[in-house]
Amino acid sequence: MFTDPAMLPLLARLAEPACAGGAVGRDQADEWLAEQRRRAEAGRFLVAIPFFVASASA
Repeated sequence: MFTDPAMLPLLARLAEPACAGGAVGRDQADEWLAEQRRRAEAGRFLVAIPFFVASASA
């Protein structure tokens, strides 16, 4: 979990493939990014990135 506004560029990099793949429209992604910037300015920014690790053996 991250609360540092320095993580905003990461969100922009994540939004680009979503737009390119058609999962969201450019306007929708831009509005979402703008909302994240507003949250960062208000001290209410939070990014949670789940990581999964799996292990197996035969």
